[in-house]
Parts: sequence; structure tokens; C-alpha cells
Amino acid sequence: MGMLDYLKIAKEYSLKKWNFDVVKYAGVLDGWHYFSCTRIGRPRWSSLPCAIRISNDGCIEELEDFESRRKVSSMALV
Repeated sequence: MGMLDYLKIAKEYSLKKWNFDVVKYAGVLDGWHYFSCTRIGRPRWSSLPCAIRISNDGCIEELEDFESRRKVSSMALV
């Protein structure tokens, strides 16, 4: 799969799960593709964006802990 395929999977998951329409690519680490997910119009101070990672075979995992979400969020801003 190409990077656009992973982005499409992340956008579909984000819309279905949280109704978030902004998905930013954060990078690849150890075979996982990381994405930061939020919504247009959501105040940036409200909380950290949600974060997901997608494996090479399309398996999606939500990152729940604060440190992981913060790291993915900061990686997506670069």
C-alpha cells in the first residue's frame, strides 16, 4: 500500500469513529504509520487530538495514553 492508501484508511476511520475530518500524517516508526485526528472548528486548547497508527497490513490501533498522543500530535505539526 502507498502513503495515500494509509491516509484514506485513517480518514475513513476518523470520520466513522469520532466524526473528525482533519487527519494529519505524523510519520512512520517500526512499520507503523501514525496519524493525528481532529475536527475543523475544535478549539486547540480543548484537548489533544486523537491519535491512531496503522500497520503495514491495515490493522488500526488507537493510541490512548497522553505521551503517545502528544508525541504524534507534535510530529504531525512539522
